[in-house]
Amino acid sequence: MTIEFDEMEQADNAGDGRRERRRIVGGVAAAMLIAAAGGVGYGIGRGVDRDTAAIDAGSEEAARDEAASEASSESATIEAPLSTEAIMSDEMAADGAEGGGTSPMQSSGGQGYPAFGTQPMETLFERTTTSGFAFRVQLGQTWEDARQDDWGAGDWQPAPWCYESGQLKVSMSGNGIVDVGGVPWYSEAFKGRAVSWLTLGGNDADPQWVVVVQAPADATNVRAAFADGSTDEVAPQNGIAVLSAPGEVSTPIDEGDYTYWEDPSPSFELTFEGGAEPITLGSNGVGNWDDPEFRESCTPPPPALPDAGEQPADPAAAEAEIRAAMTELYGAIGAGAEGSDLIDDPTGVAEAREQVQEGGFADSAASAVATIAELVFTAPDEAWFRYSIDTNGNDFDNRYGIAVLVDGVWKITRSTVCQDLSMAGGDCGGEWQSIYPPGAFPEDSYGHEGDTTASTILLD
Repeated sequence: MTIEFDEMEQADNAGDGRRERRRIVGGVAAAMLIAAAGGVGYGIGRGVDRDTAAIDAGSEEAARDEAASEASSESATIEAPLSTEAIMSDEMAADGAEGGGTSPMQSSGGQGYPAFGTQPMETLFERTTTSGFAFRVQLGQTWEDARQDDWGAGDWQPAPWCYESGQLKVSMSGNGIVDVGGVPWYSEAFKGRAVSWLTLGGNDADPQWVVVVQAPADATNVRAAFADGSTDEVAPQNGIAVLSAPGEVSTPIDEGDYTYWEDPSPSFELTFEGGAEPITLGSNGVGNWDDPEFRESCTPPPPALPDAGEQPADPAAAEAEIRAAMTELYGAIGAGAEGSDLIDDPTGVAEAREQVQEGGFADSAASAVATIAELVFTAPDEAWFRYSIDTNGNDFDNRYGIAVLVDGVWKITRSTVCQDLSMAGGDCGGEWQSIYPPGAFPEDSYGHEGDTTASTILLD
């Protein structure tokens, strides 16, 4: 009996152009059995579970003799008996020749990557606390120059403290724990101070609150007092101070299909010492948008109103009438009336107001106060103005509206009112326009085509 092995055929894979090899499973199995019959396949029997299929030495020898006798009686000739190792070697060599050395075997995985990249990092701060935790803070690549280019608006640029200029890598080790996190770094902190916090060690069931501080240049010591009575203090190194206290475990939040863990927030007070007088900041002051000076330095100036046109006969009296109309109109809406006599076209306003009163922003809308910041007459019977809306929940600055003269009375346009009601869930229906002044979307800063005339966006 002569057993021949077909050559491995190649077929093009129409899907991705790769070569796929067809293996002759029956031939490989036959080669293995014949090799075993000839006494060279000892490894095959070793694959059987020892506890359930132990082979008696005598029966094994008898089986081997019988197989040899059978092979001899049939004058079987084996042309180049192949082992699985030889076949795999041949396939890999062939694939290497065809595909530039690529192995046919694939696996999940790939090159790993660190969270902070592989660039060199400068160590700014190191300390070991009395509780046995070692902290290290490092600064890598920064991007303050790119920030100025990307986040400016026209000729205006944000102050350096408005956006982070890099990331600080914060490492903690000790007490059987190793953990790493990151916080923002500012090339110039607001009033010389930046305070960030994170939780480390939570994955090892020993969470630690870690407060990372950029301290003023004249600060010689930073002290933290936490709500649970814990305290910590340290002298800044290279303008950085790290303080810590035992934290709280995360709370699992079950959303049905998935669960996530929510970190509690620490409550603390920081005291900066060494300057003219100590400065104390609370954790509720982390972030500076409540500071008018910070907000002004980080908010682009509002787009300018349209150019003035022909003026009404008495501009001062007309402006006073428009300001009074805005105050009365928004007061009426907040009190449950639509103020239809103060709107050039009140269509749908009453329905929108009712939707607001029944929605989740009813209280905020009821407290709304509108204040005109500046006004310009573009024609004797038209005025554009910039205004703000202040509520007990949020304040909305740099809104734009239009007033028109109707039968000798200055009225607020329907679009002005409807754009504000829409923010609280009210829909006036039909067509109305969100109002923007010329140049509100300059191409070089907002990605829109530059506007050169007074503009509105039509909504239907």
